Amino acid sequence: MQKHVNVALVLLAGSGLAWGAESRVTGQLQVQGAYLEPALDGDGRWYLQAPNSWLGLEVLESVSGSQYRAVLEADIDPLSLDEPVSSRQMFIEWLQPLYSIRGGQLRSLEQRLLADPIDQMHGFDGAQPTSADRFTDAMAIDTYSARNGLGLEQPSLEFTASNGELMYISGQWTFEDETSSSTLQQWAVAVGLDTPEGSVALTYRRNDAFDAGLFGSSILWESDGLQLGGSALYREEVVAWDLVGAYLAGTVVSKLSYGRDNLQSASDEVSYWAFGIDQVFSDAILNYSEIRWQQEPEQWRWMTGFKLTF
Repeated sequence: MQKHVNVALVLLAGSGLAWGAESRVTGQLQVQGAYLEPALDGDGRWYLQAPNSWLGLEVLESVSGSQYRAVLEADIDPLSLDEPVSSRQMFIEWLQPLYSIRGGQLRSLEQRLLADPIDQMHGFDGAQPTSADRFTDAMAIDTYSARNGLGLEQPSLEFTASNGELMYISGQWTFEDETSSSTLQQWAVAVGLDTPEGSVALTYRRNDAFDAGLFGSSILWESDGLQLGGSALYREEVVAWDLVGAYLAGTVVSKLSYGRDNLQSASDEVSYWAFGIDQVFSDAILNYSEIRWQQEPEQWRWMTGFKLTF
């Protein structure tokens, strides 16, 4: 996987130079110290991690009033010896004033429209992604999405139309990989509203692996440094939901979130509380310190580190 990602980065960069297109490197680097109590062996453990770090390349080209965009992103973990580089997303997009079409390896609509807007927490643990250590992501919505295959392994096609300002509607179709019969595996639609005061999104997904469709909703409200929001997924019952709040005072952000993830049914669920404080040094770099606690099985984790985005 590392070799394939590196080769693709070089080819995409070379193509951008050959076309004379505009290209830029994007990414996020994050290093944190973490303490988990109890760990898998029953005792507390310290970790040094580089979670949620990635590098990407974006190439833009304008032709006859249209804009073409190619994006390649790879997750990186310089502290991992097993798989330091893995694919994050890769797609090519055709942009028009009122609509866009993209195809490739895409993040799901639920991850982008339901989880990302309300995800205020930065620290999470990817060291032991097992059922005994469920602190593997920052949000119940994201954890449910990853566990139920709402994501990145199969090729997808996405269409988005908007009024050029606030409202949009999107459709996403996910296909089987080349080793299968190349039939449609699942599809999703979303409608939303983005304003300076916040955002609202509704989603629906149909997957052949489930008898019932998956509904989703998200709302975020912002005013004078205060943010309040929540997201939920529903399939015959509520399967995952998160509530968040944050307040910005100068360069300090205080954050609080609560969520539940129904692993199999309403009788098998995990809930968590999270509290954190960010010190914002600039638009690109911040320091965070966060505590997460879950009741069943009872665990808590403290995380602190630095995050650089570019």
